[in-house]
Amino acid sequence: MFSKRTRLYTNFNLLNFFQIIKFFFLRKKSFHNQLQNHLGTKNISLTSLGRTALYEIVKIIIKKSNKKKFFIAPYTIPAVIHAIKYAGGEVIYIDLDKSTGLISEEKLEKKIDNNSAGVIITHLYSTSNHIEKFLSRFKNKITIIEDAAINFGAKSNNKYLGTLADYGFFSFNVVKNLNTLNGGAIYIKDNQLFDEYVSEKKYEKFPIINTINLLLTILILKFFFNNFVYQFFHYFLVLVYKKKINFILKKIYPILYHNYERMIPKSYSYDFNWIMNDVGVYNLKKVKPDYLDRRDKAMLYSQLISDQVATKFDCFSEDNALLEYTIVLKNTDNQKAHAKLMEEGYDIRHTWYINNHLIDGNDDKTNFKDTYFVETKIFCLPVHKNISKKDIQKISNIINTFI
Repeated sequence: MFSKRTRLYTNFNLLNFFQIIKFFFLRKKSFHNQLQNHLGTKNISLTSLGRTALYEIVKIIIKKSNKKKFFIAPYTIPAVIHAIKYAGGEVIYIDLDKSTGLISEEKLEKKIDNNSAGVIITHLYSTSNHIEKFLSRFKNKITIIEDAAINFGAKSNNKYLGTLADYGFFSFNVVKNLNTLNGGAIYIKDNQLFDEYVSEKKYEKFPIINTINLLLTILILKFFFNNFVYQFFHYFLVLVYKKKINFILKKIYPILYHNYERMIPKSYSYDFNWIMNDVGVYNLKKVKPDYLDRRDKAMLYSQLISDQVATKFDCFSEDNALLEYTIVLKNTDNQKAHAKLMEEGYDIRHTWYINNHLIDGNDDKTNFKDTYFVETKIFCLPVHKNISKKDIQKISNIINTFI
């Protein structure tokens, strides 16, 4: 009956509102312990945001090593780059490897020196083989930080991403598979460093007004992007894209409008929003069954989409949480693919992460070939609950026309 679909979706549901009310009566803070048990390590601490966790990690490393150079592939969200800078780190960009989605091993090897503080690896579409090979090569050579923001629940050799290296961080914001509206977590492998961090951390209580704003955002998202209302809202969204109505686009693609603030954002000083404790406990139980549903849909895309039009990744062995199913287009770019699918009623993500090397005013395509390639060719296909097998069939058929 309904022929139009959008990528925008949140796992936050009506029951979660009741769980917020439940917290005010019981006041239990059990989410932290359950998260530790789930990940199989006590060295997990909750933060206000995923980027806050990275900020704390960078501060710890600088204090411990007295070094400030942090290597990262430029294809990431600006907030990650900003967090490193806020903590006093120096950002050194290295091209990614388009075949793995990780930072280029060869180029990193050449850059490591006595002043190197750490490397951040972003788990995009890498498989267990890619991850284990990278970790094995650079273990004891440089401190490794895992960005597992979009991959909570994914595993490599039966161990969770984000807990494989020296440090890791997670994000639980409104669109993540483990959703507490906002919030994140930090992992520190070294027991002594973790205990020091916990004993020294001092955060302010998360403001109630911020929680109210988040809940209002969720209500708006739920209303305009459910399958029924979206049949009509789609036409408004077409106008938004065509006329480039920025105040709407900022809500849909905040990554494109994330400006660097000279002052450290106030949100970095907040504690985890404990009002979301019961929401976190409930959603943590849903991580595995929700993943299995997404995996089935991702596998269907993989079967239906032709090898002639896209490179597909075999990441179905729990080594990717499949928040969306990622492909690399061969014969067109993601902006043109988005426009074509939009004509057919499907609003598919046209931008995933961005090339921060270019945002910073550089245009070095020679040393960042794979970053530029991935930025224009990567395409993220929706696998959330509002997407049916019939939708996947239609989307795949359209993509298969990109010969």
